[in-house]
Amino acid sequence: MKILGIVAEYNPFHLGHKYQLEMAKKASKCDAVAVVMSGNYVQRGEPAIIDKYKRAEMAVYGGADLVIELPFPFACQNAELFALGAIKELKKLNVSAISFGCENSDIDLLYKIADFQLNNKDEYISSLKNFMSEGLSYPSAINNTIKKFLNENHNFADDLILSPNNTLALEYIKAAKKIDFNVDFVPIKRHIAQHNDKQIKHKFSSATAIRNEILSLNMNKAKFSLPKSSFSLMKDYYREHMIFNSLDKYLDLIYYKIISSGKAYIKTIYDVSEGLENKIYDNASKHKSLDDFIMSIKSKRYTYSRIRRILLNILLDIKSEDIKTLLANTCATSYVKALALNKNGKAVIKHAKQNNTAVITKFSDYKRNKIDIFSDKIFEMTRKSSNIYYLTFQHSEKYSDTEYKKNLIFVQK
Repeated sequence: MKILGIVAEYNPFHLGHKYQLEMAKKASKCDAVAVVMSGNYVQRGEPAIIDKYKRAEMAVYGGADLVIELPFPFACQNAELFALGAIKELKKLNVSAISFGCENSDIDLLYKIADFQLNNKDEYISSLKNFMSEGLSYPSAINNTIKKFLNENHNFADDLILSPNNTLALEYIKAAKKIDFNVDFVPIKRHIAQHNDKQIKHKFSSATAIRNEILSLNMNKAKFSLPKSSFSLMKDYYREHMIFNSLDKYLDLIYYKIISSGKAYIKTIYDVSEGLENKIYDNASKHKSLDDFIMSIKSKRYTYSRIRRILLNILLDIKSEDIKTLLANTCATSYVKALALNKNGKAVIKHAKQNNTAVITKFSDYKRNKIDIFSDKIFEMTRKSSNIYYLTFQHSEKYSDTEYKKNLIFVQK
């Protein structure tokens, strides 16, 4: 069985995602599409606007056959950790190829850059430091280093590496090499919209622009860029919960955690270094908006997105020691957790089981597969983070310990 793997967040699932799925299916000639998707938190460093089950359901209506969860906390970390966690999950499904959307679909060039970054670590890091000492931001330093050392006649766009999608594409390739996963890659060039476009200008709009309209409750404007199934599910979700989530809603909780825990605690949080704990602590509670708080901490070394991820790590209690422990474990978990599927997705699950991978579709599957959730760090961190995710909901008590109660969604089209 030829299975195409896709790494996604679908926050939310829009027409651009539908286009990528259709093009990837056509290019790969696959029998089924398996998606590994962020759970309730995404790589931008914030809660997803709607929960993981509804987003997975959207994805299956939009063309995926199976959606599994990218283990927490890999889903809300930097591109390297995000990609490593995702590729490990797709390896468990024994996919034949992996597709991704990017601004530059020259796969030979992407391989060349990935090989350079993996095989020339010392000079790569030294060059990064030199460019940053000249005042360049971290992403710009990466871009300049790549162009300096490759010295090829390729038609580089100035933002080749600055593009988040291209950055992730490189990390997917590197992650596969790191875990010795021999898999084909199928890049799909991004269609029309730029990654961080702020406004909806046409039906293929960026997720950022779509989220802006949804969070402002301008659903009719967002409708233009969503498949009918996504729009319908979004409306149902809002009627039930009366909320679309965002990190702004947790600002007081973040302030409380920072102030009550102190600088020594903040220093233990993953990705906090070089005295950043002092700047975070000193600026806590001094700003009315999350954006202003982040801007008071941001620097050329610490980008806006990185600060946002650090604040989420504080909220969710993700420490450096936690990430170290998870990385020391080759697979992190011996199973995959399914969130949604269709009839064809059942064949993907069967294929995974033949690859000696346990598939969790309901809570009782943990016991049936002899998985001890009490010693499973991924499960415990996911349980805690899910409980925090639902704190902003009107009836949050209904969603306490969802990880014990919620089964996968079967989509019968």
